[in-house]
Amino acid sequence: MLGVRLDRIFVLDRVPERHPDVSKEDAAHAWLHCRKSMMRIGKEPEEHVGIGYDASGRLVEVVAVRNAMGDWLIKHAQTPPQESIKRELGYGRRKR
Repeated sequence: MLGVRLDRIFVLDRVPERHPDVSKEDAAHAWLHCRKSMMRIGKEPEEHVGIGYDASGRLVEVVAVRNAMGDWLIKHAQTPPQESIKRELGYGRRKR
């Protein structure tokens, strides 16, 4: 029998409280549709940062942690993404 992995996404209430232009649904959609993401070194618990599109096509910066069961908890999301996060992810750089 093959196992099926069903990762779930949860979004902290503080996300839309701090950034009213980003709903919980926007944050979850952006995480599901990340264009670039990476694990951040030296963060405990393990933290991931990414940039993805919400359902309206806006680029959203997302920070999430993953639990032992594979579920994601989004603890930060904002639009537009910060330039420092874009640089961290190498977003928008052309390959030479």
